[in-house]
Amino acid sequence: MNMMQLLKWEKPEFHPVAWVIIIGTFMSRTVFFMTMPFLAIYLDHVKGLPAHIIGLIIGISALVGTFAGFFGGNWSDRIGRFPVMIMSIALWVFVFIGFAVAEQTWMFFLLSALNGLCRATFEPTSQALLADVTPKERRMSVFNARYTAINVGAAIGPLLGAYLGSSQSTTPFFVTAAIYGVYAVMVIALYFRYHHLFQSEHQKGVVLGEAFRVIATDRVFLFFLLGGMVGNMIYAQMETTLPQYMGNAPEFSDGVRLFSYLLVTNAISVLVLQYPLTRFFKQYHPMVAIKIGSVLFGLGMFGFGFFESSVMLFVSMVVFTAGEVLVFLMSNLLIDRIAPAHMRGAYFGAAGFRSIGFSMGPAIGGFLLSYFGYDQGWMVFGILLILALMALPFFQWGHHLEKQRPSRDEGEKVVTAT
Repeated sequence: MNMMQLLKWEKPEFHPVAWVIIIGTFMSRTVFFMTMPFLAIYLDHVKGLPAHIIGLIIGISALVGTFAGFFGGNWSDRIGRFPVMIMSIALWVFVFIGFAVAEQTWMFFLLSALNGLCRATFEPTSQALLADVTPKERRMSVFNARYTAINVGAAIGPLLGAYLGSSQSTTPFFVTAAIYGVYAVMVIALYFRYHHLFQSEHQKGVVLGEAFRVIATDRVFLFFLLGGMVGNMIYAQMETTLPQYMGNAPEFSDGVRLFSYLLVTNAISVLVLQYPLTRFFKQYHPMVAIKIGSVLFGLGMFGFGFFESSVMLFVSMVVFTAGEVLVFLMSNLLIDRIAPAHMRGAYFGAAGFRSIGFSMGPAIGGFLLSYFGYDQGWMVFGILLILALMALPFFQWGHHLEKQRPSRDEGEKVVTAT
């Protein structure tokens, strides 16, 4: 496969349902990142809450989301994708209105928890729906398109938030609620237009206890979850350990600004690398790409602590981002590959347990910084490299077991446009 083939862009042909999900993902992620990254500052500057309370409010969203995804995915298997999506988005609208009008601290705790619930319920359901309506050979393309929508929204959203004053004003919360309302209308329209394609959806799911038993005994999936927890533990350092290190390490005169440039490099690298990387690796088993991505995670992270040159730090970020693309995108493809069609939502939801690693990562990185200090970056990030490599045995064991069982894609019926 030559370079021109890797860089060649082909117009994707997706089901109309998939296009609405992709467009809605862009819309919703743009306004989500327009408000939520500024919530902590808003609670500090406007509501005057102490730092530890703000941390708990932000943290409860991730905590609820970690465990709620499995339930939301299972519900979508049992009652259908669209009803779960509609209920999630409708609740989301009220959550963002609530952020704008809430006054009491307990209200923000409740709203943050509901935000985590909505996200954990909606995300696996929408991913399962994309797989439902997309033929197997196009699923990598549709997951690519969704990932692009997320990253473009994540790049535009904070700029809009800064322009609209999200850290001081309630207006962006109302705008966010309105956009989610538009997305809800789009989903409802789809529900009525394509309802006949999903008449059997509610008959395919299994009860919650049975779904949990099947997933808990799926050793391939369990090894994937364990490796994914380690990967998320390393990825979390991007948002916690790395900015602290660069802002305090003596070798960086303006580490905060340099870190912001690294974030821009990350966003640009995602958009540039994802299509050629996924096009190249689609000829291999998804677990191969995930293993390589885990190594790149670790190497990029080590580079942040080892190099002082700005150029090499940017190179390290590109390496890290290549790992990010491979791990996150190929994980979606792997889940789709190993999940039974009637439990796809539950599997995508259960994949949220990987966020346990994301919760552990900041504590581990903080301990390393406290123990070694900001002048020993090579040691701190060297240990993180070793931890990243610890994901490989789990992925290898899962890969070995997956090759020994027949593909679950055989005989799968895929919904097509009519």
